[in-house]
Amino acid sequence: MTPSSTRRGLSRRALLARALAAPLLMPTLRLGAGVTMTSLAAGALPTMANAADCGGGPRSLVCLFLAGGADTFNLVVPSDARYATYRATRGDMAVGEADLVDTAVTSDGPLAVHAGLPTFQRLMAAGRLAVVGNVGPLIRPTTQADYRAGISLPESLYAHNTQQKLWQTAAARVSGASGFGWGGALAEHLAACNAGARVPAAFSMAGDNAWQSARDARYTSLNPNIAIQRLFGHDAGVATWIAESSRVPVAERLARLFRHAEGSDSIMAREAAAAVDASLSAADALDGALDSLAGRAPFDSWQPDATNRLETQLALVARLIAVRETLGLQRQLFFVQMGGWDTHSNQNERFPVLLDELERSVMPYQQAIDDLGVADSVTTFTATDFGRTLTSNGNGTDHGWGGHALVFGGAVAGGELYGRLPSYARTANPDEADDGRGFAGRLIPSVSVNQYGATLARWMGVDESALDGVFPDLSAFARRDLGFMRG
Repeated sequence: MTPSSTRRGLSRRALLARALAAPLLMPTLRLGAGVTMTSLAAGALPTMANAADCGGGPRSLVCLFLAGGADTFNLVVPSDARYATYRATRGDMAVGEADLVDTAVTSDGPLAVHAGLPTFQRLMAAGRLAVVGNVGPLIRPTTQADYRAGISLPESLYAHNTQQKLWQTAAARVSGASGFGWGGALAEHLAACNAGARVPAAFSMAGDNAWQSARDARYTSLNPNIAIQRLFGHDAGVATWIAESSRVPVAERLARLFRHAEGSDSIMAREAAAAVDASLSAADALDGALDSLAGRAPFDSWQPDATNRLETQLALVARLIAVRETLGLQRQLFFVQMGGWDTHSNQNERFPVLLDELERSVMPYQQAIDDLGVADSVTTFTATDFGRTLTSNGNGTDHGWGGHALVFGGAVAGGELYGRLPSYARTANPDEADDGRGFAGRLIPSVSVNQYGATLARWMGVDESALDGVFPDLSAFARRDLGFMRG
């Protein structure tokens, strides 16, 4: 961790003055180099009642978002007689048999994983990775007839920004009372598990995201490529190499601003002061906790590739998991993101590159989690904008709807497919979102994001009675727990 410069300290003073003066609804506050805390102003909306089971020791949930709409039909492929149908329909977009590795015989038949993901293969074979088949945003169970009649369909299907938000909020509409993220809702319900924590329980390694947005719960955004730096003037022990004649006036000025704001008649001034103070305290706590990992295995031998953005994000996630108890956190939620999955063109050239980046990121991350001895308490799950079309557009695939999701960790009842594989047939396909313009292979999900998220929420300790408040359409589905989590 490097000391702050005078210039950085002055910029923080200017930021504090602006934060105290401006009536911001959602303050985004820089804590130090590479650190941001985001939340709605406290009290802006009613606080969600907590309903959680905090037993079973610490638990961490990691959302791995594959931005752009990943072609997940090429990550996991049926390896029985259905492979011939899959290949005939996908044409030049199909994964060849030589590039698939059989991993498990599931209740829905044998599955193969793309050879470019050996870590995923090993996890699946070891019963530590589960596949959730054909999952996506749904208001209620939806048939082809419903689609053709336009009955109860999610908003703006096939649009990137809308579908990303629907996945991350588990809602059917972009705005409204259900417009907050289900990750943020989990943080609110699990707040009692983190009583006395030194930092918020939710962390983003990829900036602002809908999944962690909440009425009251904050999330901390960290830049994994920049070291956390404390604010000179706020902490008298920082930047002692700067002359006392400079440090003391800054500290006194900050103290006066805080006292003025805390005693102000303006609710926003008081909230801004509280948010800045909490942000600075969190930066101090994170700085100290992460410093304690210097030279400690497995981090002493893991030097993330700075050009691999996902690996740097997951490396920081692993470090924060390693210090979760130091920070007083019994429940953690993380958001990481990997872009580049919108493969309209050159898919066959781009897909292996994407898989290589994903593999080179997940392999050392999962190895670190295993080496720390916390694998049973860390669950990582994938999400993406939408699945892609089964058919080729000549050089790639187009936007779809349903797609597969992967969940891995020591508490996952893996080696199995939950839900079902869709039909890959080009004719009379009951899963096709048929718009009357010919077969494209856009598939109607058979599993809802609500069911997927609720299964993970239960494992984190959210009470059954609270789930309908977190997942707005969960009540429409008979099966509320897909069964892929143990405990």
